[in-house]
Amino acid sequence: MFRKLCRFFRIDKSDFSYEEAMVAYRRNNGIIIDVRNPEEYRQKHINGAINIPVYEMDNIKNEIIDKDEVILLYCKSGKRSRMAKEILLQEGYENVYTFDAKI
Repeated sequence: MFRKLCRFFRIDKSDFSYEEAMVAYRRNNGIIIDVRNPEEYRQKHINGAINIPVYEMDNIKNEIIDKDEVILLYCKSGKRSRMAKEILLQEGYENVYTFDAKI
């Protein structure tokens, strides 16, 4: 039943489409983070994205000091970016969004 509700309400949906994320990135001078592993990043990534794998997300406070910074996260399927978003929200970051990267 819960899975049906999730699909109906699209709980697993990204916050932004690729196009919306690029607008937010440009308007807010945001940061795009590819949360995939380094090998995946080397194969293909969005121009301007930095690679911080989801398993290293706890160390982000050393990389991004301003917790009001607009942070846009992506991965291949959305699962890792949603996990990373939760970690960042728990760390006190305010403007964290996931998006469909179309990779």
